[in-house]
Amino acid sequence: MNKILIDSTHIEIHCDRNDFATQQALTAFYPIHANRIKTIYKLSPRLVPEVLKALRGIDVTNIHTAPEKIQQYFLQEWSRRINTQDLLATGPKHSGIISERLTLAPHQELGRELAWMYDKYAFFFDTRTGKTPLSLAIIHDDILRHPSNRWLVVCPLILIENAWLEDSEKFFPEIPTINCHAATKAKRITAMSKPANIYITNTESFISYRTYFDEMGFTGCFVDESSDMKSNKSKVSQELVDFAQTLKRFYLLSGTPAPNGEYEYYMQMRAVDFYAWQSSYTQFKEHYFVNLSYNPQYEKLALRPDMKDELFAKIKESAIFIDKADVLDLPGREFYPVEYDMPTELMKHYRKLKNDLYVELQNGTVSDFENLVKITAASTGAKLNKLNQVSSGFIMDTKAAKENKFYDTDNPEWYLLDDWRFKALKDLLERPDIKDEQVIIWANYHREFELIKELLGADKCGFVYGKVSLAEKNKSIRGFKDRSIKYLVANPASADKGLTLTNCHISIYFSLNWSYELFKQSYDRIYADKKFQPHFCRYYIMLAKGTIDEILYNDVLAGKGAASYAVLNHLKPEVIADEAAKR
Repeated sequence: MNKILIDSTHIEIHCDRNDFATQQALTAFYPIHANRIKTIYKLSPRLVPEVLKALRGIDVTNIHTAPEKIQQYFLQEWSRRINTQDLLATGPKHSGIISERLTLAPHQELGRELAWMYDKYAFFFDTRTGKTPLSLAIIHDDILRHPSNRWLVVCPLILIENAWLEDSEKFFPEIPTINCHAATKAKRITAMSKPANIYITNTESFISYRTYFDEMGFTGCFVDESSDMKSNKSKVSQELVDFAQTLKRFYLLSGTPAPNGEYEYYMQMRAVDFYAWQSSYTQFKEHYFVNLSYNPQYEKLALRPDMKDELFAKIKESAIFIDKADVLDLPGREFYPVEYDMPTELMKHYRKLKNDLYVELQNGTVSDFENLVKITAASTGAKLNKLNQVSSGFIMDTKAAKENKFYDTDNPEWYLLDDWRFKALKDLLERPDIKDEQVIIWANYHREFELIKELLGADKCGFVYGKVSLAEKNKSIRGFKDRSIKYLVANPASADKGLTLTNCHISIYFSLNWSYELFKQSYDRIYADKKFQPHFCRYYIMLAKGTIDEILYNDVLAGKGAASYAVLNHLKPEVIADEAAKR
């Protein structure tokens, strides 16, 4: 005889190893987690009705005959399914008024009411749709019922002050909130020891201080920008999935959860419903995908057409997507490729590197031919990186940089081949329709930032990139927002997520990278509802003709963008999609 144990995290079924009837009945469920000798099975708690039907013959018609606790779990899941279907079809039941300071929009109230029904869920809300106020409202609801409860927010470092602390003070100043980030370990531990309801930490610190967070007794957690969990191999993903299993409530937030392919949902969805997904990434991958790569050391995964509906439906059980185009009154935008002919000599360097995987430069000035330096690209990735640099007019000597670091030498680490692109940037900024406006300039390499600083003047620019301290980044962002500086020069990897920069409506992409996620997040920094962004938004993409620039632009926008939205469009709630269609 089998035994069924049910709690809020999973269903556990015990049976004898020779109980073939139970084992046969359980083959109807996939995936299912089992021990080696097939005597203990674990499934998602959302399968309570199906498990009771298969193993006990209990359904909605005779559930009243079951023990009271079993009835409770059954009816909770049964009613949740009905209420979810109704909510997504007809819309929220409440006004969204939280306080005098905050009234949620209908799509935010929809998320809030889903959180009443689901302790763990993924809110894949597009940029500018109000993820932070929604999350704070969910926390507020919980604290009203349980004043001593604690919540943890895990987010990118730059969002602690520029999103979470800012919105917390704006909407819920009465809720004690702690910034766990500090300059030293001692200060961080001191901050974490202070009494509060909300504690905010950056993603990297969560890993380092996981032991401390485990001991703090959190009720729930929000992971802002959960795309940081997209890799099944990353320490961040593994720690957050594990942490989620220790908490009663756990929510994900992201506008681009899986920018490179559907396989990036695996770790995120395991965090919100651990036993609903395969116990290993390999099992998940082999069930849903086929590897199109001919190289056994490299994967190029494609979703199997016959498994598409199953995967999409399973994600939809624990996730919702809100597209800003469906819920906001947007001002409109346009992308303008600005094409340039590279100087002849620079194009020679480019073609040499492209065809021969190396380029010879002078160890000193461009006119000094005495000491030639050969800069090579040993791999495809290195080649693409070097080509990207040359199209910007310079090249980094990676070998020299390593030697300087380890042997204390002083070899040149970069060479300015031609300043054409920087002159082109200045000309672009002097255009009549741009010269009097604030502008965000997106770049990717440290050397680009240094040269742009020389070009435009430090007094006119703020900088957000890897070599700048957090304090300087925050100062630059504040200065740009209050219009005391004209240009914000930023790396998409440092300022791509969560920042609201709608005081500006023009962006210039001085250079590009391969990441669709970074590209989308960066161009959404200035794009919002007309209440906050009344101006038509313009994006100027600087492209060198006949170079990798054109490949980057077309691949990033056309290819990865379409793939990224395949699942998300399937996760749209009916009521939002219907209302958008009527507009």
